[in-house]
Amino acid sequence: MYTAYFGLKEKPFSIAPDPQYLFMSDRHREALAHLTYGLGDAGGFVLLTGEVGTGKTTVSRCLMERLPDNTQAACILNPTLSSHELLATLCDELKIRYRKTGATLKTLTDKIQEKLLNNHKENINTLLIIDEAQHLQPEVLEQLRLLTNLETNTKKLLQVILIGQPELQVLLKRRDLRQLAQRITARYHLLPLNQQEVAQYIKHRLSIAEGVRSLFSIQAMNTIHSICGGIPRLINLVCERSLINAYSSNVATVNKSIVLLSAQEALGDDYEVTYWWQSRVFKIALLCIAIACISVGAYYIGSKQVVFVTATEPTINIDKEVLVDKTTVIENSKTTLDNAPQVIIEPNAEDPIEISTTTIENSQSEIIAKPSNKTEDVKNTLTKVSHQQKTVENKVIHKDVVLADKSVDKNIEFEAVEGVSEELLNRFKAVVDSNEDDFDGSENSASDNIDPLEKMPLWVQNGVPTLKFTMHIYASDGKGWVKVNDRDRYEGDSIARELILVNILPQKVVLNFRGEKFTMPALSSW
Repeated sequence: MYTAYFGLKEKPFSIAPDPQYLFMSDRHREALAHLTYGLGDAGGFVLLTGEVGTGKTTVSRCLMERLPDNTQAACILNPTLSSHELLATLCDELKIRYRKTGATLKTLTDKIQEKLLNNHKENINTLLIIDEAQHLQPEVLEQLRLLTNLETNTKKLLQVILIGQPELQVLLKRRDLRQLAQRITARYHLLPLNQQEVAQYIKHRLSIAEGVRSLFSIQAMNTIHSICGGIPRLINLVCERSLINAYSSNVATVNKSIVLLSAQEALGDDYEVTYWWQSRVFKIALLCIAIACISVGAYYIGSKQVVFVTATEPTINIDKEVLVDKTTVIENSKTTLDNAPQVIIEPNAEDPIEISTTTIENSQSEIIAKPSNKTEDVKNTLTKVSHQQKTVENKVIHKDVVLADKSVDKNIEFEAVEGVSEELLNRFKAVVDSNEDDFDGSENSASDNIDPLEKMPLWVQNGVPTLKFTMHIYASDGKGWVKVNDRDRYEGDSIARELILVNILPQKVVLNFRGEKFTMPALSSW
């Protein structure tokens, strides 16, 4: 059809999982290395997940082509089976002879275990690959876990690779499957291609089909990336349709308009045309303009605000620290006070100070400030509170010193201080008791006692930077590692400022942010 028109030996954008056309992007290369690592001697279960059409099946086919000669692999493509049917299918894949009628779970299990032992004696590794594993029933997964119980001191006799969509991660978080989830030694989530990799992907498939020139313009490839979101299967559909439309229009190069037309034909309801006024950039610009208009209007209104002054008795606010207990005389005043009224000076405290004007002679105003009895009470109360605060601070400092030295007895006696309420004293005792628990020399290593990030205080949730875990490898010897924000991190490494990777567990990781520990599930984002 169009292959001869463009000088191609075959269709370059078939959706069949042909390993020959596998584009080894950084993500696919990591996924393949991840599966290869999972086939090590200590491997039990390996998990590969990704969105629909990201190339998981193609990666698994490429892995099967690279298996060593001493590996016997069984591949199950339709996992919607019962436990009995799964064992029977495994026997068929491993070429195990059994009675087709009347075979029980025990009979099939014994046959499989016998085959695994024979392969081990002959130095043959046994591998089981299950595609679309998100359709497995929980009881079937449990049966798989029981099969992997057969092991030697150094390796598992059956290694299982589970390949599925992100729903598989949700399935493995069930409580009744926690034993299987803890046996997953390697996890990887395959992400879509970025804009640069989409262009390389299109050129790669054209070169495999012996294309001698570029058939897509730069704008066309950028449009394909924005429409398909980097999903290889969708890219194949749009590119295939674009070549057909270019052939029908007698055009030598696929341009942007052909891609838009082909996307509507190939994707149907999954593709919606986004007009320029519906784009995200336009909405953000419109929001910024609205905020700017509101800010300018508020500033203009605020600058025209009129301040009204009422003619009432003058009031002067002073600070508590400038309270005086003696008469202040203001001499040589050039202002003549006629019929001076009584003035109330309101400090920041609730009690006022009364100032009375007694005499005015020779244009000199003498203002006698006499603190009232209430003012004296305020001063006395403030003095007592200050003294009590210092007493409490001394006790707190003493408590810190005692806790710093573990050899000192931590049993502290509390005394009620005058002016300190019973509620405050009880809260102080609670804080001291909690500090004693922190310094008792014991450490709770159970990760179940550590709250997840969603349950941490808001200052922790808002302070933690953006995190994206795309690879998770658990090892019982503490040498596991994770790939977070496209960088490899080990236990004890710093992921970001004040954010430390404390521990890597089978299903989650433990992080420390400013002294607060919390957990995050494996292969998750924040």
